[in-house]
Amino acid sequence: MVDEMRFDVVVAGAGMAGVVVAIAAAKNGATTLLTDRFTFLGGNATAGLLGNFLTFHNMKGEVICAGIPQEIVDGCIALGGAFPDHRGHLPNPYGNAYSVTPIDAEALKLVTQQLCVRAGVRLMLNTYTLGPVLEGGRVAGIRVVNKSGERVVRGTVVIDATGDADLAAAAGAPFQLGDEAGRTMSISLFFRLGGVDLDKHLAYVKQRPDQFMLGEDPYVGKSREEIAAGLKHWKDYPLVTGYYEAVKEAKARGEFHENRERVVFSITTTPGVVTINSTSMLGYTPTDGEALTRAALEGREQVKAVTDFFRKYVPGFANAFVLDSASALGVRESRRIVGEHTLTTADCIAARKSEQDIGQGAYCLDVHEPSGKIVHKHVRDGEAYGIPYGCLVPKQVESLLVVGRPISSDRYANGSVRVQAHIMAVGQAGGTAAAMCITKHCSPRDLPVAELREKLREQGAVV
Repeated sequence: MVDEMRFDVVVAGAGMAGVVVAIAAAKNGATTLLTDRFTFLGGNATAGLLGNFLTFHNMKGEVICAGIPQEIVDGCIALGGAFPDHRGHLPNPYGNAYSVTPIDAEALKLVTQQLCVRAGVRLMLNTYTLGPVLEGGRVAGIRVVNKSGERVVRGTVVIDATGDADLAAAAGAPFQLGDEAGRTMSISLFFRLGGVDLDKHLAYVKQRPDQFMLGEDPYVGKSREEIAAGLKHWKDYPLVTGYYEAVKEAKARGEFHENRERVVFSITTTPGVVTINSTSMLGYTPTDGEALTRAALEGREQVKAVTDFFRKYVPGFANAFVLDSASALGVRESRRIVGEHTLTTADCIAARKSEQDIGQGAYCLDVHEPSGKIVHKHVRDGEAYGIPYGCLVPKQVESLLVVGRPISSDRYANGSVRVQAHIMAVGQAGGTAAAMCITKHCSPRDLPVAELREKLREQGAVV
């Protein structure tokens, strides 16, 4: 016989969207369970060693993400796990976002845990979600398994924060996957290098700005040379992309994989330690277990090759060594639900907003094509776009909300809305909405959005 538990709100998946969802639901009075397969919280930001949050600002420098996400950053600052400068958000001369927020994974694990416990969230870690409990067209809970065995957790509102819309898909909600042919963006395996001389690297940036992506968004209005001349400290360039000639040369010699034309790395709060985002595994479907195994194997081979590249070709990295590699693959694209509203490429580029919005996004529309080519499109005039509540509400299924990367959006819009600050903003809206559904005795589909927006404003969110 399977044991049963019951909560107002049940959240499957404790990535940053799920964490914020659970905190928001509990803060608004709902009994809340948060479950995850890892023994800690944070998802890609911790297990995936992502290294930073993007982005809390539009290109004008206006704050577009606050509330619980900023509480998390403030908590990391207090532990030394985020920079105190600018409340954690460093100006980003790369120019794909106004700010980047370096975050230490260990600090983030503790801060998210503490905020959940303080809010009254019940945590169930080291636990796998097996699927939804269905009653007609309604999701009435989830089935989970851990060392104690299998059990059913019932919830009045269930929130799919799995990152892949696993519950929504299993419940019969319509979804899209990848491009028209079902091909998805590249998968990465992040890792960290120690022993790096960032002063030497910065000197090279200033000497050869043509080899780096600087001021990419046209709104910046400055040349690479102008931006490079203003860099005084390695913290002034927290998210680095470039070394074009070096990558081209290494590829010609068979010393770098074929799937990228540049390397990317970000600074950390520990001097001499950087996070590397330069592996790229193509052709793997992230909802296929066997494909993910093959991607992981290829990724660890690439970690060695990419490390060798940095040591040989990148100034300041001659003595670098691998500290660790991620426990989870960095999946950029998976399922996208078909919701009551679909965020489109045109919406994002035109910076459209409406009275249905429960959050904002401003990151560039960043798509890593199956060919390996990386395409960026930008939100107009340094603005932000609105994220409508209907993007969280899947068609054909009741009592379910979806947060995180799989919200209803087309492919290029998803390339923007998938980043950490944006999914946390969506998470605060989703958790608040779920708690309001409990008190109002209504389905998420029927929740008055105007009241949700007002509640979010009262709690410090930007809608």
